[in-house]
Amino acid sequence: MEEAPYPAINRVINSEIIHQYFGYWPNFHDAEVIKVTFETHITGRYSVTFVIEAFEMLAEVDAQGFYKQAKQCLIEIQFSGVEEIDFKYFNFQNVLFEFWFEEQGSLIKGIFNSSTGMEATVVAEEALVLSLAPIKSVTKRGSRGGAQPLGY
Repeated sequence: MEEAPYPAINRVINSEIIHQYFGYWPNFHDAEVIKVTFETHITGRYSVTFVIEAFEMLAEVDAQGFYKQAKQCLIEIQFSGVEEIDFKYFNFQNVLFEFWFEEQGSLIKGIFNSSTGMEATVVAEEALVLSLAPIKSVTKRGSRGGAQPLGY
């Protein structure tokens, strides 16, 4: 994954967890959204949480001709105080072309640009990295064992 210098990342609470793990802010190309949770709260501050299976793509290819991966992990990002959401095409595989943040006045906007499956745009009061858990490998619906969250 390449660096994607979006100024709005500074508004994402705990974004440094991702930056420290990768050494830069990734663009999430070919990452997969594997879980989305919508929650209501009695306070009226609704939230949506995305779990993303991410990795760093290397320039090397394996014996089958696929690019090798490093720094595989599960990242959990929550948007709270949701003001607006556009969510569509969620299915058995939700591969991102890119994921980024923009400022929208006092709010933050998360944009999930799809290669296949889910597309989403979320406008909320805040975005928060809940956790980053390294995993052994990213596989299509494979094992995600051994995840130990970094975060809280």
